[in-house]
Order: sequence, then structure tokens, then C-alpha cells
Amino acid sequence: MPQPVPVAAGARLETLDVLRGFALLGILAMNIRAMAAPLGAYMYPYALFDYEGPSQAAFIFTTVVFDLKMMGLFSMLFGVGVLLYAAKPTETGRPPAGLWIRRMFWLLVIGLVHAYLIWGGDILVPYALCGILVLWWVRKLPAWALLTGSMLMLGVGAALGFGHALSWESMSEADRAAETAMMMPTRAQATQQLETMSGSYTEVVAANAPSVLMFQTLYFGVFFFWRCTGMMLLGMALYKWAFLDGSRPAGTYMLTAGICLPLGLGLAGFGVSELERVRFAMPERSLIDLWNYAGAVLASVGYAAAGILVVKSGALPALRRALAAVGRMAFSNYLFHSIVTSVLFLGWGFGLAGRFDYAQQLLVVAAIWVFQLVVSPLWLARFRFGPAEWLWRSLTYWRAQPMRASAAKRIDAAAGA
Repeated sequence: MPQPVPVAAGARLETLDVLRGFALLGILAMNIRAMAAPLGAYMYPYALFDYEGPSQAAFIFTTVVFDLKMMGLFSMLFGVGVLLYAAKPTETGRPPAGLWIRRMFWLLVIGLVHAYLIWGGDILVPYALCGILVLWWVRKLPAWALLTGSMLMLGVGAALGFGHALSWESMSEADRAAETAMMMPTRAQATQQLETMSGSYTEVVAANAPSVLMFQTLYFGVFFFWRCTGMMLLGMALYKWAFLDGSRPAGTYMLTAGICLPLGLGLAGFGVSELERVRFAMPERSLIDLWNYAGAVLASVGYAAAGILVVKSGALPALRRALAAVGRMAFSNYLFHSIVTSVLFLGWGFGLAGRFDYAQQLLVVAAIWVFQLVVSPLWLARFRFGPAEWLWRSLTYWRAQPMRASAAKRIDAAAGA
């Protein structure tokens, strides 16, 4: 039996690629807040801009429609990835555990480079850690056990947020001041953060390093580990139930989308209205955020159902092909987001940080969406992988992978033979 190799293009599931592309583009609509402005402006809309008019509407729209939902959907698909990887044939007939660990190791390495040298809001490191610590070892569990584990993980994450709010008064004054400065900075504090973003490349990297380290340690332990792993386990359960591959009847997806999307987005919308009522203040925010925390789980499943329904119906074929191409190049497109926005907004590039309010940021997002929807299919017409995917696969298999699309056709033909 041949050594395991990357999945051939013809063997891919369109539903997974389309959903991955949709989620990847949606993630940018949230990440742009911390790319085009200081991190404080991601959470606190009064930090740098006037919270009114189109800017306010854009903040509410992205929070309700995208916040946690796109990361949740992408995490579900990442969980499916371990099941697909475990099914690869090997010479011994055993699942390629070593390859999975090596794959996650290189994802961790690339994520660290991305986080410290390109953009501090990296999600690759948390994904790699979840993949190493949990996913491979639970892949054989039945769907009901994976779902139970998912709910437990998500429940712990919610409990930690609830506990943090209750412990606010027992925190030291210095700790409360530090968290307040991060979660709801004053205009002066946000302006100071903006000045840091306007520095040279080495200055920006040095200034971001402490927050990146905290992001990958403390925040991973209290939020990302529980949230990401919970959604990954949910994706694994739904795949084992033949839901995410599109095998269920269309009515199942219609019913799921019809229930989960209104309910999930409704909970998120209620949360935003409550945040506005308290002006996004701490510690009230820690409790109110739980509305979106719960709503996003439902909405992520609803988005998956709606996307699969579109694929099953055969509607929007051109858009589906473009989204599938974006999804096949999700790694490259994700890094592209960071590189382009860093050049646009940081001081060592064009230095435009802080000049785009929430509505104007979405114009940048739309431009990048259009570019990637056009370029990704053109790239894959000529090459097997995106450049980042090629590097990742070559490091995983420890040999350079054939890059040209013509090579893929020969491999597919050999596999068929």
C-alpha cells in the first residue's frame, strides 16, 4: 500500500471546501478590527471612533453575524480534518498518527512565526495545540460521546467567563485597571496604542510580543482551549452523523438552518443590545458576552446547514466554485489577510491604522474578499495547492510535493489505476 499523500482534488468534498471558504472570509470581517486599529477597538467601540451612524451599524452587524460564528464554523471543519486524516491509507494499515503530530507541529511553528513576526491575533497556535493535545486521541469516540465532550468543553469555557465576572471585586485594583485598559481603553490609551502600531517593524514586533505571549498562554488556558476544542469536537460529531458531508436529506438542513440561525443570531443580537445598555463596561461585559458565546454555537451549525443546502441545491455555481477554491487555499488566504493588512495599516507599511472606522474597514474586507474569490480559482487551475499549503504538506511528508496541476492529474490517474 502506498505511503499517505495529500488528498487528490477529485476526492475532496465540495461541502467542506465551500464552508471553509465562507468561514475564512467571514473571519476577516472580525479580525480587521484589530488589524486596522488597536486591539482595544476590537472589543470597545468607543475607544477610537465615534460610535454612531454607519460605523455603529457596521460594529453591530459584524458582531451579530460574524463574531465567534466564523471561528466556530472553521473550528468544526478543523475537527473534521482529523477524521479525514486518520482515514489515509498507510503501508502498515494503521492510522498515520506520526504524520498528524508532525502536521500539527509544523502548524505550531508556522503559527508562532505568524504571531510574533506578522500579526499577533494568530489562531494557528491554538489550533495546533488543540490538535496535538486532544483531537487525535478522541477521534474513535462515537458521535454521541464527541457531542457530550463538546458540550462539556464549551460549558467549562462559559463557566470560566461567568466566574471571572463574579471574581471582579476580589481582584486587585491593579489587575482591574490593567484589564479595563485592555477591554475598554480610554481615547488617550487607544491613541497611545495607535502610536505603537505606527512604529518601525522591529518596534511593532517588540511591542506586540508580551501580548502575543499572554494570548498563547493565559487566554489559551481560559478561553481558546475550551472554545476551539469544543467546536472541533462538535464538528467531528456532526461529520460522524453524516451531517457535514451533505449526506442528509435537504429537509434536515432546511430545518436546522431555520431553527439555529434565527435563534443563534437572535441571542447574539440581544447580547449586543445589552452591551450597549452598559456601554460595554466591565465586569458586566463578562456576563453579557455569554449570550453571544451560546448563540454563536447555534449560528455556526446554522451557517453550516445553510451552506450545505446551497451546495445540495446546485444554486450559485460560480460562487460555490470560488468559495471552494478559497477554502482549499484557506491557509494561504489566512496568511494573506495578515500580510496585506499589516502592510496597509502598520507604520512600516502605509501606516493607515486608525484612519478607518468600522464601516470603512468593511470596504477593505470586501476588496480582499473579491480579490481572493477571483484569484483562488485561477491559482488552483494551475497549481495543486496554495503556497502555504504546499509548504505545510512538504514539511509534513518531508519531501517536496508536486505543485503543478498537471502533476495532480497524473496522481489522480495513477490512483484510479
